[in-house]
Amino acid sequence: MRKAIIVLDPDVAHSRGLCAVLEREQYRAVTASSLDELQSCIDRNFTIALLLNLDLVRPDNSTLKQLRTIHRRLCIIGLSSRSFHPELKETLTRYIDACFSKPLDLEALLYYLKGAREEFSEDPFKILESEEVLS
Repeated sequence: MRKAIIVLDPDVAHSRGLCAVLEREQYRAVTASSLDELQSCIDRNFTIALLLNLDLVRPDNSTLKQLRTIHRRLCIIGLSSRSFHPELKETLTRYIDACFSKPLDLEALLYYLKGAREEFSEDPFKILESEEVLS
């Protein structure tokens, strides 16, 4: 089964365009328009990344902390037209793996997602063991 990427973006046109690109690259694109919809969209075995529109969705630290705790292997990627988000400083440093500026450089995003897919495909028990060593 194809690996899934969730696009959390209330901007329907932007979301559709991004999903079309992801589908063309052999990912299964899943759309969500709010944080409330997010948990029901995530499949632990197949969802490798979350693309989060930071211009329209304002995640709080507790929501992303909970998401990161439950889905440790999920790659969280922010998308934004702004280069600076002082209100999201803690969120950006602790819970978001990467941030891409809009308009998106699709080649760079797809390259990053390829790395996330490869990392996701590694043995989860091996990853857990390495995390235990670090803690």
